[in-house]
Amino acid sequence: MPLSRDMDAYDELLEILKDIDLMGQLRSLLGWDQEVMMPPKAAALRGEQIAWISRESHKKKTSSRIGELLDELDGIDGLRDIEIANIRLAREAYEKATKLPTEFVSEMARHNSKALISWTEAREKNDFSIFRDDLAKCIDFARKKADYLGYENLRYDALLDIYESGLTVARLDPLFDGLRNEVAPLIRSVTQRGESPDMSWITDNKWSRQGQERLSQRVSEAMGFDFDAGRRDASTHPFCGGPNPDDVRWTTRYSDDDPFGSLYGSMHETGHGTYEQGRPRNLDFQPAGYANGLGIHESQSRLWENQIGRSYEFCKWVLPLWKEEFPENTDGIDAEKLWKSVNMIEPSLIRVEADEATYNIHIMIRYEIEKLLISGELEVDDLPDKWDDMYEEYLGVRAEDRASGVLQDIHWAMGAIGYFPTYTLGNLYSAQLLEAAREDLPDHDSQISRGDFQPLLNWMRERVHSRGSILEPAELIEEACGSPPSPEAFVEYLKRKVARLYEI
Repeated sequence: MPLSRDMDAYDELLEILKDIDLMGQLRSLLGWDQEVMMPPKAAALRGEQIAWISRESHKKKTSSRIGELLDELDGIDGLRDIEIANIRLAREAYEKATKLPTEFVSEMARHNSKALISWTEAREKNDFSIFRDDLAKCIDFARKKADYLGYENLRYDALLDIYESGLTVARLDPLFDGLRNEVAPLIRSVTQRGESPDMSWITDNKWSRQGQERLSQRVSEAMGFDFDAGRRDASTHPFCGGPNPDDVRWTTRYSDDDPFGSLYGSMHETGHGTYEQGRPRNLDFQPAGYANGLGIHESQSRLWENQIGRSYEFCKWVLPLWKEEFPENTDGIDAEKLWKSVNMIEPSLIRVEADEATYNIHIMIRYEIEKLLISGELEVDDLPDKWDDMYEEYLGVRAEDRASGVLQDIHWAMGAIGYFPTYTLGNLYSAQLLEAAREDLPDHDSQISRGDFQPLLNWMRERVHSRGSILEPAELIEEACGSPPSPEAFVEYLKRKVARLYEI
């Protein structure tokens, strides 16, 4: 067993980490408020608030005392898995934080707050020029951050590693190449048939916001989200945040032309939310209790949004809810028609509304663009046209305006360059996790068809949520699924679905 003085050092480390976590929780609430509730004139003040808390938090993260405690704890024997994980994660965070100057962190946080405001205005007014200068500065900050953090091969690798430990271009390039080679023929086979479901029941109707809100709420509750420990709101771009499992906040958006966007956006964010609410409570304020990287986080959101939410069994269960909220619009609609409608495979412009077959192409485009931006091979002034050109090349569609093109995502305004590839990792992980869950849940399909989501949620609670960040992401997938991360389960899932939908 470790000596008592070693555990004194460990306990002191946990107290410092708790302070850091609490500051992060306050930062999270400021960000949520900015997107959901903040009055417009408070923008400059919010920038100062976020810059201050980011600066003070960074001072805590880079305290020499953390380094001293980590040195004391280095190499001691008899530690439990949780203690080993906390020390490992604290050391990784400390080594990264000490590479970033405090003033740089403060300036970047202040600028990202400003960039979010200009991005929102640019998107609303469909005018890239409003966001152009702030975006250029976001990219410059990202390059500097990568240089501070350091990298072996490519500057972009340092940014990828922020969101998924160990992720590199060398790992992602073959992954995207393989997915493109497997999925592109599926997309072609569907589009060449020229068959698509009749969507007139959607496009010829108007869908009230009130009905969409009630439908989203009912589905989220059925999935297991605890609204006594969370809330739902509207924002320009859907997201899930909040400081703690007792306070998880997610948003969606509404359009009276498209009810699918709000429902499936809500299911996506509820997937994130149930993960946050399922984190191990005995590890509150400890790194080992955090969600395990963004790839794992996206596996939870993509699983509920797509593999559950777009299954025939789910459509069979949810149809009566549609009919209760929109009786006239859904007259004559059966589960088969709903299922085919929510699974229409068609190249499109908007990532968050893309079907499962084309979604990873949207991510690949962003990934390729980010590589060019960070390397300096693509200038910001050329970005909007490059975006449109790549969409035309890879998906055969071209945006008629900037809002449905380069301005559609919030990520770059947040400074989250290197984030997008985790969505594809999430797709792959989710397919593996559901395949493993099915082995333990032989009645899975019938459970979903009657709205009994608890068995699947419980499985995720046990295998994923409760494990926090004790293991590395790839280790967690192997522990939960019995095999290391692989695209095979996702590709096979997609092939089965396309074969059933289009009889190919």
